Amino acid sequence: MNIKTLLKKTILSRHKIKPFNIDAAKVVILGTFPGEESLKCNKYYSNPTNKFWELLGIKFGDFEALKDKGIGLWDVIKYCDRDDNGKNTSADKHIKNEVYNDLFKLNGKNILFNGKKAYNYYIKAKKNPKYANWPEVDEDKILKSSSAALSMKFEEKQKDWNKKLKKLGI
Repeated sequence: MNIKTLLKKTILSRHKIKPFNIDAAKVVILGTFPGEESLKCNKYYSNPTNKFWELLGIKFGDFEALKDKGIGLWDVIKYCDRDDNGKNTSADKHIKNEVYNDLFKLNGKNILFNGKKAYNYYIKAKKNPKYANWPEVDEDKILKSSSAALSMKFEEKQKDWNKKLKKLGI
């Protein structure tokens, strides 16, 4: 395979979005890695088709409301390659060669995961001695993903999110 073909197949994505409100947050919601729209806008959950904001009952892009609720945002992965055969998609299934954020900063915080992929990457990283001291978590901390690909009805997802957030005082 020549270098031109290889460059078309693999997109190196660097995470330039700063963690949101993690110092003051009661709960930090971790995603896997921002989608292309979020990377372009330099803000979390910037794709208007993403149900993240609606699941929280917040107007699209209202970061002040997130702050008022005591919610912080960050991602497990700092940067990665996305091998999507030149399709330029944001799908987590295309992530490889990931490098993780410094999630040690979350010790003592309540952590939830926006989807199982975020949780799985977190657990994968914790197996590495370098990340073994990250906060302990369990599968009960997974929020049903806002992905349209998930067959669960929106109302069921929202009920799951509300239950888990309420349990943590949100």
